Amino acid sequence: MKRSWQRRSTTARHQREQGVALLTALILMLAVLMTGIASTRSAMQNARAAAHERDRMLALQMADAALFDAERDIEGGSAPGSARAAAFASGQAGVFANGCEGGTPYDGLCTHDPDPERHAATLAEDDGPAVVFGTFTGSVMPDGGGLPFEAPRYLIELMPANGEVHLYRITARGAGAMPHTYAALQAYYSKPLDGSPGRRVGWRELGNWSELYAPD
Repeated sequence: MKRSWQRRSTTARHQREQGVALLTALILMLAVLMTGIASTRSAMQNARAAAHERDRMLALQMADAALFDAERDIEGGSAPGSARAAAFASGQAGVFANGCEGGTPYDGLCTHDPDPERHAATLAEDDGPAVVFGTFTGSVMPDGGGLPFEAPRYLIELMPANGEVHLYRITARGAGAMPHTYAALQAYYSKPLDGSPGRRVGWRELGNWSELYAPD
């Protein structure tokens, strides 16, 4: 009788130990599973963040390409003898229109607006007056993958005269490869009155107020 009780007691103890071991194993498996899920989720979030950052950098590069294209436009573009080129060389205020809607051949030329952000909103208009990259310079976007889903564009604003140079403010917008990824840059371009080549005298990313140059 005693041995039978001892056997039952030993069997019950083993069963309890096995139950505890099984429960412990299940808890450990659950912990490992949760850790794996958390690691996978973190990796996916990091990958998405990296992709968005790459796309933002592409948009910035495209906006910068639009700035350079606008500077070539100011210097005469592909038609140095055109009425548009003459308007830039002389700072002809009459062709710089309110709303940037002067019409051909003065597309995208704007009167000065005290609010430097206003023309950025105009650039966002799909059917607005912005100049598409290459329109007046003949520049062509390269072929291949990883390119923006739309061409960069710009507006050129005539700043108040200071008697020494014609000063233009360029507002440019670039897109990334993914929809809804955009960047906007703004630069000042100084064009000497004697017709010699001008130069960029400052730029900034819109939304980042560390402006390098501000006209008097």
